[in-house]
Amino acid sequence: MSKKANPTVIGVFIIAGVALGVAGLIVFSSGNLFSKKHKYILYFEGSMKGMNKGAPVQLKGVTIGSVLEVYIAHNQAQYDHSCPVIIEIDETTLREYTDRQLTVDSPEDVKHLIDKGLRGKLDAASFVTGVLMVELSMDPEAPPPVFHQLKPEYIEIPTQRTAIETLLTNIGKIDIRGMADKLNAILGKLDNGLGNLDVKAINTGVTNLLASLDRVVSSPELSNSLISLHHTLDNFGALAKNIDTNTLLQVQATLADVRRAVQGVSTMVAPDAPVQTELADALDQLGNAARAIAELAEFLKRNPDALITGRSPSKEKP
Repeated sequence: MSKKANPTVIGVFIIAGVALGVAGLIVFSSGNLFSKKHKYILYFEGSMKGMNKGAPVQLKGVTIGSVLEVYIAHNQAQYDHSCPVIIEIDETTLREYTDRQLTVDSPEDVKHLIDKGLRGKLDAASFVTGVLMVELSMDPEAPPPVFHQLKPEYIEIPTQRTAIETLLTNIGKIDIRGMADKLNAILGKLDNGLGNLDVKAINTGVTNLLASLDRVVSSPELSNSLISLHHTLDNFGALAKNIDTNTLLQVQATLADVRRAVQGVSTMVAPDAPVQTELADALDQLGNAARAIAELAEFLKRNPDALITGRSPSKEKP
């Protein structure tokens, strides 16, 4: 007679089969069984605050991997204080997002990309929480790569500082305490200077100045001067209106006559003018007459009776 099957054993086998089927479905549906993943190491300067395991690794904003480990130091020189980060890139995911031939599984392929400008950077996954992620980018103008591994353990991707890191570093170098001390000293000097001011005297001087200005503005002399100036401007305006075109033409004609008269006088007084020559001859004759009168006067002085007897003839010499 055959032995009856145990229902408990049958139930256990059924449950185990269902569990294995669910596990296989999860594994095969996730695609992890057939995905190709590669590990890389990057060395970052500065603080790793906000960088955690599982942080995304992105290429041009597309997530292609995640952070596996964050170290303080690993496989680097004693004086090297950069922080190593181990990342994992899913090559299958990478190829899903590009139709270009992009191979990252060998050091030679990665070196080729590094020569073209492949660099790693720290970027903010969230500005609110301060969580960091690793951003891979192609920068043709990137500085020469710097490597840190003492012995080849992982494929190393060089890094470069981001604008945020540079800004934070520069802010950290600012001497906030010194600036605060100088500001306090300036405020102290300003407070002492204001305390030494004779505010009452300044107020009195300003009041007196305003009163003087008020007296000047309201003085009758200033009002009369302004009225006189106004009348003068009115008179000048009326005179300007009375000057018509005929008056201007008459003025121009008068000026032309004056110009001709001046030119005539200039001609008369020129050195080679006839008037000058005749005037010179007249002056010569006048001079001769004056000399003759002088000689006559001298003769009468010596011979006063010459007017009666006349001039005696001169005696001839024997």
